Parts: sequence; structure tokens; C-alpha cells
Amino acid sequence: MATNGEAQPAKHQEVGHKSLLQSDALYQYILETSVYPREPESMKELREVTAKHPWNLMTTSADEGQFLNLLLKLINAKNTMEIGVYTGYSLLSTALALPEDGKILALDINRENYEIGLPIIEKAGVAHKIDFREGPALPLLDQMVDDVNFHGSFDFIFVDADKDNYLNYHKRLIDLVKVGGVIGYDNTLWNGSLVAPADAPLRKYVRYYRDFVLELNKALAVDSRVEICQLPVGDGITLCRRLAANGESQPAKHQEVGHKSLLQSDALYQYILETSVYPREPEPMKELREVTAKHPWNLMTTSADEGQFLNLLLKLINAKNTMEIGVYTGYSLLSTALALPEDGKILALDINRENYEIGLPIIEKAGVAHKIDFREGPALPLLDQMVDDVTFHGTFDFIFVDADKDNYLNYHKRLIDLVKIGGVIGYDNTLWNGSLVAPPDAPLRKYVRYYRDFVLELNKALAIDPRVEICQLPVGDGITLCRRIS
Repeated sequence: MATNGEAQPAKHQEVGHKSLLQSDALYQYILETSVYPREPESMKELREVTAKHPWNLMTTSADEGQFLNLLLKLINAKNTMEIGVYTGYSLLSTALALPEDGKILALDINRENYEIGLPIIEKAGVAHKIDFREGPALPLLDQMVDDVNFHGSFDFIFVDADKDNYLNYHKRLIDLVKVGGVIGYDNTLWNGSLVAPADAPLRKYVRYYRDFVLELNKALAVDSRVEICQLPVGDGITLCRRLAANGESQPAKHQEVGHKSLLQSDALYQYILETSVYPREPEPMKELREVTAKHPWNLMTTSADEGQFLNLLLKLINAKNTMEIGVYTGYSLLSTALALPEDGKILALDINRENYEIGLPIIEKAGVAHKIDFREGPALPLLDQMVDDVTFHGTFDFIFVDADKDNYLNYHKRLIDLVKIGGVIGYDNTLWNGSLVAPPDAPLRKYVRYYRDFVLELNKALAIDPRVEICQLPVGDGITLCRRIS
């Protein structure tokens, strides 16, 4: 998006996707607040054309398209691959995110579907980035694996194709993606059917592919060559960041506490935790999570799935200088510190040092306390000092805000100057337990109703702020990522 980029307000109906969230209203809120106001006109046009196609269930959802576009910019992807193109909605999202000389190797067995979207892709001026190949992907992948020149040459690979071949793709793609690069597997929560009872009345194709998705998720959870993060975006996407040869996972299973899921069922949320999160959770984060669970205010902590996501995101964007507003016992702080390089820094602001000291011994034991500069007291006065000193402008790679919701807009007014262009501000709790779509007379707890209005106000403001591009994810209690563009 250009530095003078403006949001284009619009409302359209999302088709072809059953939401993984607790209600259709919550999903529609994300679409209408965060996605559609920023959807490029070409992507809107392709989505609406695809909606009229009899196989429209195969398309990437608008929220996932937005997420992919932002992710590709954050990791500075240039050479990518897509397996499974259909009409090209995710392909267009990728092409718009890549630099002018970026490339996408696009593989699909059906050129006819691709040609539905091709005129729109051409009109968007990005068709030159796409090398479309018609036919089965595996034979071409085998050729590439046999040629060492292709090894480690892809920054990002997106797979949304035949689920019964996902593991076959993974065996080959792990050699083709670079160390630090990402493979994204789509549909890894399979309409929530993964936690359906054995005798549930599933459609034949859902039941058939369900077993292959379950098998993939189990395999990725123990694959020591990647670190993973499973997000309930679209129909579920699992991001796999390739590790160096000595990367190891730490198997473990523990119970998540203190968070009401935004998903359609607690079983689905537990599935994500036990399949994707807990097997890779570092021991100090497990210890701090369990200590925090015994604290009377444990609802304030960052959830384990969000902690995993933040850790992966920080590595993908090579963050070094960061800030956190709202620390509590330090679970997200520890996740950040573990992701930063040895000389990375976190300016950590909170009004209560006592809570921070609950987690401090664990942070010290993890060997990352030297990265943290903790300051006790209200954040706004310090932020004002930093804004007044131009040497702080544009110095932060990443800023995470999980504090007093009634000050989120006040934080945003100041943080936009402190984060670098291309850097990210993450606002936590932006779906507020799903209460944003509750009827006006819903019996909400007093504090939920009070802060709800401030969260609604923040979301409206971010949706039209031309200085950032945004992506709202239903991870934890909702996190909105804002990438500064001007």
C-alpha cells in the first residue's frame, strides 16, 4: 500500500466458508471492521466473481487473504510457491504483497478455474509475477528436490490443495523452503470436524479428508525441522517456519487456563493447544503459565496460542528493539524475549511491579532477563517523553499492547511515531470475548460492558487509519496487527 493509501469502506457478504468462531456475527464483525474496509478493489472483484462459481467453497476466505498479504510483507518474501490456485484469490493476495520483481510458482491441475480470475489479476498489474503450471504438483516437486539449486530457494510456500497429499507435499517442500522461511498449510482445522464424535453425521468428503488432516497435524507437531503455529483463520492455517538442522521441539501437554475461547467449541480450541501449541511450548513458558494460573487475576495473562504466535511473528520479522505495554506476570514478555536475538531489547511498561516479580525468577532462569528494561508506572507520561524526543521516532520494530483498554487510542496516537515504517503494533483483546457483537441488552459483566465500548472505538479507528494496514486475528482474545506504512 502506498504511503498515501486510503481505506475503501465497503460491505460485502462472505460466501463459501463456515466460520470456526463462536458465532457468525463475530466473524462478520471481523470482516466488516477489519477486512472489507481495506480489501483492494481487485480482490473484492475476484472474490465476488468466485462467489458465483459452483465450487466457491474451495476459495480462500477474505480474512485469510488479508492475513497472507500482511505476513508476506512482514517477512519480506520475494520468491514464493502456491500449490492449489482455484480462481486465484490467495494468489492475487500474494502477488499484491510481493515486490515488483517478486515471483510465484503457481501449481494447479485446472487452468480453466485459474482463467476465471486471470483477467482481474492482469488488470491489477501483477500477472507478470506469476508462473502458472497446469498439472499435478508432485512430479514437478520431485524434479526440484532432485536439483540442489532449488533447495532453500523459497521464502514462502502456501498449500491449499488435495489434503490426502499434504504429507507428501511436506516431505518435498521442507527441502525447498529456506531456513527461516515459511510453509503455510490451509484447512488444517477442517470446518471444526477434527473434534467431532466418531459417529457424527459428516458429509462423505469431509469425513474422508478429515483423517488426512488429522494425520498431517500430528506429524507437524513432532517434526523437529519446523516450529509451528496453528491459527483459526479461514478454515485453519498452520504456519511452519523451517529451523536450522539442530532445531528441536519439546514435547509436553498441559491444560490451558483462564481464557474463554473465541472458537465454535472448547474442544476445537483444546485441539489446537494439544496439537500445535503444547508440544512446542518452551519449558520456562510452561512453568510461568502454570504459576500464573494460580494467581487470582489469571484472566489477564496472554493465552498459550497467542504466546506461540507472537514468538513466531517476532522471528519472522527479525525484531530486535521492542516494547510491551502491560506485562502482568510476563508470559508474553517471556515469549518475546525468547524470540529476540541475544542483544535484543524490550522496554516493558506496567503499573504493577509486584505481578511482574511473580514471573521474574522464571525469566531469569531462562537466561533472557538482560533483554528486559522494566519500568513501573503509567505508560503515557513516558511515551510522551519519547514522542517529544525525535531520537526515539521510528526506533521500535514491534510493540505489543495489552493494558488499559480505555487508553488504547491514546497509546496509538503516540506509538505510531515510535514504531518504524514497516514495523508492527499489536493490540490485544480486540474481540473482547466476542462481546462486540452481543445485543445491547445482553447480560454482560460490568467491566466487560464498560471496556467493550473502548474496544469498539479502537477497531473503528484502526479500520480507517491510513498510516497502517491491519489484520485482526481470532487468536487468544483477538489481536489486531498494525503495520506502519507512513
